[in-house]
Amino acid sequence: MVDAGSQNGTFRNGRRVRSAPVRPGDVVVVGSTRIIFESDEVPAQVPRKTGPEAKRAASPDPDTVTGVGTDGLGKRLQRVAEVTRALSSEPGSESLLDDIIDAAVELTGSERGFLILSRKEGMEFAAARNIGREDQATPEFEVSWSIAIQVGTRGEAVLAVNAAEDERFSKLESVESLGLRSVLCVPVTAPNRVMGVIYVDNRLHLGAYDPDDQSVLEILADQAGIALANRLLMSDLVNQKTEVEDLNQRLEAEVERQGDELGRMREAIGDGGDGGEGYRAMIGGSARMDELRHLLQKVAVTDFSVLVHGESGTGKELVARYIHANSGRARGPFVSINCAAIPETLLESELFGHVRGAFTGADSKKRGLFEVAHRGTLLLDEVSEMSAAMQSRLLRVLQENEVRPVGGKDPIQVDVRVVAASNRDLASMIRSGEFREDLYYRLRVLPVVVPPLRERRDDVPDLISHFFQACMAERGVPTVTPDAMDVLCSYAWPGNVRELENEIKRLSVLAGPVVDRSSISKHILEAGDMLVGKDSDFENLSRLVESVETREIRKALGKSQGNKTRAAELLGITRFTLQRKLDKYDIQAE
Repeated sequence: MVDAGSQNGTFRNGRRVRSAPVRPGDVVVVGSTRIIFESDEVPAQVPRKTGPEAKRAASPDPDTVTGVGTDGLGKRLQRVAEVTRALSSEPGSESLLDDIIDAAVELTGSERGFLILSRKEGMEFAAARNIGREDQATPEFEVSWSIAIQVGTRGEAVLAVNAAEDERFSKLESVESLGLRSVLCVPVTAPNRVMGVIYVDNRLHLGAYDPDDQSVLEILADQAGIALANRLLMSDLVNQKTEVEDLNQRLEAEVERQGDELGRMREAIGDGGDGGEGYRAMIGGSARMDELRHLLQKVAVTDFSVLVHGESGTGKELVARYIHANSGRARGPFVSINCAAIPETLLESELFGHVRGAFTGADSKKRGLFEVAHRGTLLLDEVSEMSAAMQSRLLRVLQENEVRPVGGKDPIQVDVRVVAASNRDLASMIRSGEFREDLYYRLRVLPVVVPPLRERRDDVPDLISHFFQACMAERGVPTVTPDAMDVLCSYAWPGNVRELENEIKRLSVLAGPVVDRSSISKHILEAGDMLVGKDSDFENLSRLVESVETREIRKALGKSQGNKTRAAELLGITRFTLQRKLDKYDIQAE
């Protein structure tokens, strides 16, 4: 039997069909015509049954009455199983969403079908298809949002024989305006949440759906929920893999940087690393530097924890290396890590290591830096940036001298001297609840304060000579005129030794064999002119204000390591005001 395109459709046993085989007992309805197919064979005579057998024979088979069998619900369930296998085999398929709705339309004999998923911003269409497996152009105008939202919110299916006359929906504007007849909407669920809904309808026929249709569609929706959850999981895994690969690249770059730094430090250690006066990285003969070296000599020979405090760029890592090189652990490893440069999710693994399979991307066992630094020194730079959870784990390690790798069960004994460094006031962070007091005192057994460069200006000429030697040893060190040296020595250097080193690198490239006043960066010249009273260069008060603001902004950015929010707090202005001044004076926040 084939429907040749009738306007009202052809129905076999109450279900609309396009083409289907007919068998004895089938009832076909075309328009107002009702056709019952009977067999022309004469049934064979069978013995008459009595008793219970006669009663069973007199009662019709429920499957026969409802049409369930290979041509009814059973056949559709078999189709659901086929669709389920397809969805499970390729959860990442680009056509997954369309396949779900095509199956929903096919299994329920619907005119159209929609997959509407729940997002943070609300519900949105993921797929909209018609009986011809074609996309719907404007699905948002073709469904009742009220019904979809109700099912998506409550997680309960809705079956409407005639939505326009259904008391539940007849007053809904969307139902009336769309002229909806038969509607079936079921939730798509994943563990502990509703992911969205499958919505199918038939605008031409009343009563197009029955409880069997609802049961079949609910089974399909459950399988669709599993497939969509797997799809999201795969997407998350891909994103995590990309993040881990990016972090690995950053860590490799950091390891390479530390390797280069270690090479430079070895060159600076003239006696092979056994400490003493051979460690020449501590440049400067000022009284402040003499005091610092004297203190470090006393600190180095002990085995207690050290807390190094100083502004950004003062050379806190050099101090830690000096302590290590002059200690009994000098022949052991020196390992450093910047706690602010590594996300918390990876910091624990970096410090304590992990076992294979501990998390996504952990393809092999990895030793933590505490293990690597065994019988040596571990520098925890920017320790103030650790989260509260990491502070707790670090305190436990310091108390018990053992680490437990991520995902591991057995602790590992370690013998490590910890040197912590920070440019923030940890005491004030304790008062504000940002840093643990017990960890602070565990780290601050021996406190060391590194003076800023502005407090040891006598060391500037030695540092300039040292940096020119490092940059231009092969080409010859240039001569610095007295006037230029006065400017460089009078500048406050808010970025400390690091800023001075960067300025010398710039001069080594741009200046000739003689470094004079004109070679020096403009902001240094302006700040130097103010200090020595050379105000004749200022044309008016506005230029003076610009010079002062430029200098103070650069100092604040240097102290905050380029963090604009913290720099604004130091300056006593809003971040918006700071940004306007950065744009106005063309200052780059590094």
